Amino acid sequence: MTGGTTPRPRAVDHRRLDRLFFPRRIAIAGLSPRPEAWGRAAYQYLRAGGFTGEVVALRPRQPDPDVPGVDSLADAGPIDVLIVAIPAKGAVEVIAETGSDGADVGGAVVFSSGFAEEGHDGRALQDQLVAAAGELPFLGPNCLGLVSDPGHVVVSVSGFLGRERRAGPVALVSQSGAMGFVLAEQLRRRGVGFSYYVSTGNEAALGVADLVGYLAQRPEVRVLGCYLEGVRDVDAWRGACRQATAMGCKVVALKVGSTVAAQRAALSHTASAAGEAELFEAVCREEGVTLVGDEVTFAEAVCALGHPSVLPARPGLGVITMSGGAGAMIADQVGVVADVPELLPVTRAALQALDVGLAGDGNPVDLTGMFNRHLGRLDEVIGVVGSDPSIDAIALYFTFGDRMLDAYRALARHLADLPVPTWFVWAGAPDGEVPAQAETARVVATIPDLVRSLAAQPRTPPAAVTGALEVRASRRSGPVPAGPVLTETVVGPALAAAGMPYVALATGRSAEEVLAAVEQIVPAPPWVVKVDHPGAPHRARLGLVAVGVADRTTLEGTVDRFFQAAREQGLDGARVVVEPMVTSVGAMALGALVHREYGPVLLVGPGGAQVEEARARRIAACLPLSARGLEAVRQGVEVIVGAPVDLDAVADAVVALDAFMSEHPEVTEVDVNPVLVTPESALVAVDALAVVGDQPGSPSA
Repeated sequence: MTGGTTPRPRAVDHRRLDRLFFPRRIAIAGLSPRPEAWGRAAYQYLRAGGFTGEVVALRPRQPDPDVPGVDSLADAGPIDVLIVAIPAKGAVEVIAETGSDGADVGGAVVFSSGFAEEGHDGRALQDQLVAAAGELPFLGPNCLGLVSDPGHVVVSVSGFLGRERRAGPVALVSQSGAMGFVLAEQLRRRGVGFSYYVSTGNEAALGVADLVGYLAQRPEVRVLGCYLEGVRDVDAWRGACRQATAMGCKVVALKVGSTVAAQRAALSHTASAAGEAELFEAVCREEGVTLVGDEVTFAEAVCALGHPSVLPARPGLGVITMSGGAGAMIADQVGVVADVPELLPVTRAALQALDVGLAGDGNPVDLTGMFNRHLGRLDEVIGVVGSDPSIDAIALYFTFGDRMLDAYRALARHLADLPVPTWFVWAGAPDGEVPAQAETARVVATIPDLVRSLAAQPRTPPAAVTGALEVRASRRSGPVPAGPVLTETVVGPALAAAGMPYVALATGRSAEEVLAAVEQIVPAPPWVVKVDHPGAPHRARLGLVAVGVADRTTLEGTVDRFFQAAREQGLDGARVVVEPMVTSVGAMALGALVHREYGPVLLVGPGGAQVEEARARRIAACLPLSARGLEAVRQGVEVIVGAPVDLDAVADAVVALDAFMSEHPEVTEVDVNPVLVTPESALVAVDALAVVGDQPGSPSA
């Protein structure tokens, strides 16, 4: 977003937006005879875009023979859209006029800049704009307008609109006017058109969620593409995405920026590392939004979701090509999103029985350079490959086709009729041929395009994950005493009772109590010794952790020394904890927090202090944990840990943490760090703390 902190008004009645997108009369404040003026350019694009309704100029400086002037909005009659293209202070005055007696204005597009994007004074002026507007729905300020092809209206001044384009099943909503049209150009190059475009600018009134909720209801829209720089109202975004899903509309979001959402110094390592990027990704995952990071992937995702196929989390791809080298390239590059499994012997025998001159039948299937002789039997080859139980989708790879255009075009049109989801990589196609097949959404120019398209397809979470959640939901861990910081001796046993694999603890408030507990609970060295006190949440930094204590004499001396250190540091009532030292090959951190904006979330990151590294890989999932969230954790945890991990044990651990949070609503943060991975790939948590009190996080502008 370009700027602004003005609170959003209450939710907009979508019916009121019809006048913005389907206007009959439009007024322009700022119509000038100068060609470069925004008011003049807006009028020219409006007429060039096919608007045939009446346009009037509000108090023009010079008469215009084509545009009648009016002295006030009260005298103008019904105005569906007011275009404001004047300096900021004048814009406030004009918007205030929409509430005057006799004025009938449906909505406004405020091109004017000089508001919250320019700092303190601009924010104050934007507050005045909002107050002046009252209930009037308006776009901006500092926006680039809207396009509604079904409404035959273009209220914008972008040079993109002078290019040849066509309408299509896409709506674009962008917090950056320029970037929205950049995305439109990416789609245009692929032969995909849009029916609606909206630039929200500073979002002083209408925000992205309002427009997504409205446009998802339009019958022309199958895919909604959004460019986001920040989301001020997460609940509104959730609601809009759910509404889109209910209407059968897919949402693709290109989100930039990863500001830290937790502004205060969080007590838990994991909470302090919670960035907006991970939290927003978790919300989008839950709501079925395809989240991307660049404009090329955005365009591919929009194209792919025009005709989506639901694939398994890790689909098996059958590859049919006319070149062994091309098949190898596909197998190498699709590995990030799919497998290329070897076909069963029975499948390979069926392929050989077709007698189509195969050079390879194991997958990839190589039809050789003489493939053109057998194009008429390609359906049979696809049918055999697709019948293999390991195959969920098929990729065809053919080159050029200049002398077989009719055959290639027929193949492209035929893709949607095939029994298995099939993509056609038309490499080196004649100019314009791939964009011309955009309606199929399955013809791509390169292997990276194929990878992006596969990645954009919806996935089905494994049914077994849902079962695990149902089993864990009934387990209770017992009461947890209230307090601002809950230490390991409280949180560890509670997590263990909920199902978390937690190390055994021997503890006491005196050396005698501790050593007696060691005899009963952890009699064999080596040991780890710690001080346990709410005033020392990060005790290693205070020198209050000893690792690798190897014999009884050293243990006794360490326990005495730690009690003395606790007294010297004013940690009255401190406990000392002794636990067995766990051999490990890797570590991760598990955390959960109740965020002011994003609600309850689970966080997974690298273990120890590494979780706070800015570039560390982290995963977030919304709580209560869903199958989608748990599957995301399962898929990413081995990358985080850097070692093989028992994924069922990971599922048990995160579901236990979810159960602990749901059973203890007074807890707002939990940090389980580290959770060690043993040489047998099992998990053991060896430290934990929790916080009772304020929710972390602050508005993520």
